[in-house]
Amino acid sequence: MTVRLFALALLIPCLLISGGCRWGRAKKAAPKDYAHQLQPGESGFVEVDPSQLPDLRLAPADRAALDAALANSLAYLAKPGAASAAYPTGITKDDVLRSCTTLRWLLAANPDDAGLNRSIREKFRVLMSVGCDNEGTVLFTGYYTPIFDGSLTQSGNFHFPLIKRPADLVSAPSLSDDVALQRQADGSMKPYPTRADIEHSGANKGHELIWLADPFEAYIVQVQGSGKIRLSTGEIIDVGFDGTNNHRYRPIAEDMIADGKITKAELSLATLRAYFKAHPDDVARYTARNPRYIFFTRTKGGPYGSLGQPVTKDVTVATDKSIFPRAAPLIVSTTTITGDGSAVEYNALRVDQDTGGAIRAPGRCDLYMGEGLPAERRAGFQYAEGKMYYLIAR
Repeated sequence: MTVRLFALALLIPCLLISGGCRWGRAKKAAPKDYAHQLQPGESGFVEVDPSQLPDLRLAPADRAALDAALANSLAYLAKPGAASAAYPTGITKDDVLRSCTTLRWLLAANPDDAGLNRSIREKFRVLMSVGCDNEGTVLFTGYYTPIFDGSLTQSGNFHFPLIKRPADLVSAPSLSDDVALQRQADGSMKPYPTRADIEHSGANKGHELIWLADPFEAYIVQVQGSGKIRLSTGEIIDVGFDGTNNHRYRPIAEDMIADGKITKAELSLATLRAYFKAHPDDVARYTARNPRYIFFTRTKGGPYGSLGQPVTKDVTVATDKSIFPRAAPLIVSTTTITGDGSAVEYNALRVDQDTGGAIRAPGRCDLYMGEGLPAERRAGFQYAEGKMYYLIAR
């Protein structure tokens, strides 16, 4: 995915699909349409017997992180705006509130893994995503919060800005695919310009928030939707999503593969970094093909997800909030990549607290991996199928 983080966040999440991926990790079966959309009135869930849930193993650190994430969900649910937020048919805000509260109570009781697994099966209904194929297949990619060097002024090597929200931006409705509007001097509106038009027009001059030294790193922050910028003093500044032109996200890696710059088999975020480091003049040429553009503001205490609450490493997920219940706990069952590149079975409790521009289907989910280079490596190679089970307290 956060984000990407924000509404991203987003949202931003593989450079081919959302925030980072490696096609070489994909199964070699016939390609699946992970972006397959639901038909009008079609549910994104099917209720399954709790016996289908995988067994969970939670270390003390896992339990602490999960409890903190659930507390963030409850903080969101306590806000007035949560009452008007859309939830899938058959699920209410109160259902989610009760589910988060029940799971926190179970964690506080401190049962061993066997006891926790047993209690989850007893106390929760299980709603499985129908996935991309009505058989529950979900593609799990990863996203993270980058940490890059930067400057508050354009100086030395720092020439590539992140831009503040312009006064003429009229955002599209939440979760809408409509392009944002641009308010004209006479009060009329027109569709907001694309990335290429924004960057070539010079309209950003004077609206720079912060400057980075590497143009592709600036683009990574755009795709992820937030970042941390390290100044020469050692201070780290948080920057977060503050609006988008809401043009449809276009993955630049598809064009790079078509142009023979990289191969599908070798695709990863590290490969793209290396290519653009060797060919810096190509960055603007390829990034201009993605019309989506993100604006930023300084934040504190983040990074934040689409609930306006902090996201939690290895707990938060980003999904399509027109399909899945925001703030709800769920179990993810898939494969992940460890720090040394090994693929391992992964069954974990997670919390749905974010969304992303490319995460718009029942067969897509982005796993938040944390901050910095280790998280970038994990997120950049995360590309695996699995299943997703939401827990709704009985």
